[in-house]
Amino acid sequence: MVISRRDLKIPIDLKKVFADIRNHLAGNFKGITQDNTLVEQVLFLLFCKIQDEQETAPNEPVRFQIEHPDNQALVTRINDIFLELKAKFNTILDASTDQLIIDERNLRVIVLQLQTFAISEAPRDAIGDAIEQILLPSLRGSQGQFFTPKNISLTMAQILNPLESELVIDPACGAGGFLTSTMSLNKEINNHNLYGIDKDEFLVKISKLHLALLNYSNAKIFCENSLETPENWSNRTQAHIKLKMFDVVLTNPPFGAKISITEQAILDKYELGHKWNSTDDLWIKNSQLRERQPPQILFIERSLQLLKPGGRMAIVLPEGIFGNTSDRYIISYLLENYTILAVISCSPVAFAPHTHIKTSLLFIEKTKQYNNYSIFFAVAKEVGHDKNGREIYRSDEFGNHILDQNREKIIADDLPIIVRNYQIFKKGNGLDYSSLGFILHRDDLVNNILIPAYYDPSVHKRLQTYNNKLGFTLISLGELVQNNILSITRGHEIGAKAYGTGTIPFVRTSDIINLEIDVDPLKQVSTDIYNKYKEKQDIRVEDILIVNDGTFLIGRTAMITDEQIIIQSHLNKLRITTENSLLDQYLLLWSLNTDIVQEQIKAKTFIQATISTLGDRLKEVVLVLPSDPNERKKISTEFRTIIEQKQKLKNRFKLLIKDI
Repeated sequence: MVISRRDLKIPIDLKKVFADIRNHLAGNFKGITQDNTLVEQVLFLLFCKIQDEQETAPNEPVRFQIEHPDNQALVTRINDIFLELKAKFNTILDASTDQLIIDERNLRVIVLQLQTFAISEAPRDAIGDAIEQILLPSLRGSQGQFFTPKNISLTMAQILNPLESELVIDPACGAGGFLTSTMSLNKEINNHNLYGIDKDEFLVKISKLHLALLNYSNAKIFCENSLETPENWSNRTQAHIKLKMFDVVLTNPPFGAKISITEQAILDKYELGHKWNSTDDLWIKNSQLRERQPPQILFIERSLQLLKPGGRMAIVLPEGIFGNTSDRYIISYLLENYTILAVISCSPVAFAPHTHIKTSLLFIEKTKQYNNYSIFFAVAKEVGHDKNGREIYRSDEFGNHILDQNREKIIADDLPIIVRNYQIFKKGNGLDYSSLGFILHRDDLVNNILIPAYYDPSVHKRLQTYNNKLGFTLISLGELVQNNILSITRGHEIGAKAYGTGTIPFVRTSDIINLEIDVDPLKQVSTDIYNKYKEKQDIRVEDILIVNDGTFLIGRTAMITDEQIIIQSHLNKLRITTENSLLDQYLLLWSLNTDIVQEQIKAKTFIQATISTLGDRLKEVVLVLPSDPNERKKISTEFRTIIEQKQKLKNRFKLLIKDI
C-alpha cells in the first residue's frame, strides 16, 4: 500500500521505536562498529524523514516508505532526500564526507518502523526523547562526558527561567540537551539566542543536527575547548562568544580527576587554578599554581566569566565539592564573590546506568552579597528511574501504583515538586519545610557546607521533638569527648601484603555485621604485624567499633569481644573513658543503632571522590537518651544480655560444626 502525506499519523511516544532501530543496527549492520557512526546514521535518516514530510504535498506519496509509484530503489530515493538536505544544511552536513552507508536490507527495517509516522508533527518532546534513545549508548563518559537526563536539564532551565530576550549558553553542550530544554520550556525564546561550545567535534555536529531536527537551526554551536583562553579560540568563535556576554549559563561539564587540566597557561587564567591558604576560616588565593585541577572546578569559574553582571548559572557538579574539606576553598570563593540561589542534591542513580557519581545542582547569580540572605535547598531522593535506568512509579504503602486522574501511573520523580517549591520560595509565599524544599540563611551555614542532606529539616525536627519532650536527654558525641566521658580514635591501614600472614584478625568495614565482628580468615595477619599496632590501637574488650568510611556500610557498629585484633583506618573505636551516671558502653551501642542516630549519620555522610565518609562529623551526632537513670540502666542491661547471648550462640554454633 502506497502511503501519502495525509495518511501519516502523529506519534506520541517514539522512545521504543528509536531504541529498537538503534539496537537493530548495532546487532545487524556489518561495517559499523562505532557508536558514533550508528548515532550519525540514524540521525541522518531521521533528518531525511522530516525533510520528506515537509517537502511533500498532502495528496502526494511520501518518498520515505517501502512502496512508491515510481519503482525507484529505496536506497536511491532516500539518498536523493539526503542530497537535498546537504544542500539545505550545508553548514551542518558536509557534501563530501557525510554519506548514508546503510545497505538496503537494513534500510528497509528502519523505514518500515517510521514510514507511517508524521515525525515533523510530533511533539518536540517526543522527537527529543527519540534522539536521546539514539545518543545515550554513545556517551559513555570516557572523557568525563555523561548525558544529562531530560528531567534534570529541564529542572535547571525551569529554575533559572530564561526570558525571551536573554542569551543562553552551554559551554559543555554535548548533544545540546540543555539548549533544547530551554526551548521546550519557553517557545518564545529566539533560537538565535542559543549558544553552545564543546571540544568534541562529533558532539558539536550531533548537537547541530539535534537542534536542526527540532527546527532550532539558528543556534550557534562551536567546537572549542571552553577552558582555553578565549583569545586562542577561532576567529569565528571569538566573533560570536565573549566573556561577560550571557544572561544564563546551563551546563553539565565533564568531571573526573583522571582528566584533570595540567596546562599551566590555562590554570593561570583561573582563580581556582591557584592554590589557596586557610587562615582563621578565611581562604586566600596565593600566587602558586596548582599542578592539576579537575575540569569541573574550572568550568564553575569559566561559566561565571561568561555571565553578564546579574546573570544566572546552573551547573551539575559532583556532590563532594559541596562538603569536602579539601574543596572548602571553592565554596568560600563562591560565597565571597557571588550569590548562591539554590542547591539541589540528586539521587545517586540520577545519571545511572552510565555512572553512579552522586551529583548536586548548583544555582548562582553573578551578584555579590554583603548581607545575610536566604538559600534554597532540596534533596531529590527519587528522579524517575532506578539504578538500571528503568522508569519507576509512585506506590502506596501496600506497593500498589498510584494513578493520576487519567488512570495513568505517576512517575516517582521529586524534581517537579522541588521546582514548585522553589517558585513558592521566590514568590515569598510560605514554604512547607521538608527535604523537597527548605531555606537556610547564608550565616547559618556550617563550615561553608552546601550539601542539602546535611541540613535535612526532617532530622532536625525529630531532634527538636525529643528536645521539647520530658523524659529525654540529648547530648552529642563531641560533648561527650569534651567532657572526657568518651574517646574516639581511628584504626590503621596495614597493606594488602600483610593479609594471610598469620592468625590474628584484621577487622575491616565489611566484617561489621549485625553488631558483631565476623572476620575474613583470609585477611588475618602475623604476630609481628599485630605487635606493631598493638599499643597504637590499644584495643580492649567492650570497646565499640563504628564504620566511618565506606559507601554502604557507614554507621554499622559492633562491640569488641576479643582484644587481640587490628582495626582498619575506616573504622572508629569508641570507648567510655570515665565511669559516669549518664552512659556506659552498652547504652552507647544501643543509642548508636536507634533510628534517630542512624538518620543523622546518613545526613552527615559525604561523598569524597569515590568513597563515602562520615569524617569528624561523627562528633556532631546527637544521642537521644532516657533521662530516667533506671530506664537507662534497664536498656543497658537488656542490650548487654543480647550481646552476650549472641556471642554464646555464635560459639555454640562453631562447636557444632567443628570436625569430630
